[in-house]
Amino acid sequence: MARTFRKLDPMKVVKLKQQGLSNSLIAQRLGVTQGAVYHVLRKMDPGDASDSGMKPPLLARACDN
Repeated sequence: MARTFRKLDPMKVVKLKQQGLSNSLIAQRLGVTQGAVYHVLRKMDPGDASDSGMKPPLLARACDN
């Protein structure tokens, strides 16, 4: 049986990350895995998708709009 995947809104992930939430907390709030959150953030800026607290340049630009 095939899995059904939830559509994950990247802007929701970005806004929660901007609020200082960890990838784990973002995943819990959105009902997805930590891996899904990681991949969305990595897509936004391949240089950094970790919980380091630093806002990558592409992520910063997405949050400013």
